[in-house]
Amino acid sequence: MHEPLLTKTRSALAQIEPLAAQGWAPAQSIARQLRWCVAFASGQPCPDRPGPFSMGLIATRELDMYGDRPELADLINQIQQEVEDALT
Repeated sequence: MHEPLLTKTRSALAQIEPLAAQGWAPAQSIARQLRWCVAFASGQPCPDRPGPFSMGLIATRELDMYGDRPELADLINQIQQEVEDALT
């Protein structure tokens, strides 16, 4: 189990899920990837990785460059990097 990663991922997911629930496609994609990361970080059995991660790029574009949530974008990028490092 990766407790610090799990804590970060749950925090990001809690912030992005309301946006996803409103039907915003970028948030839905990020939420789907974060859910996989929660399963991975908690050591739960999870399906195969859903392809290359794009949540960091989406978050940077939608939440930082064109939005007002640069801290959330940074958190999502940190999570993506930590998961990718753990997978290698």
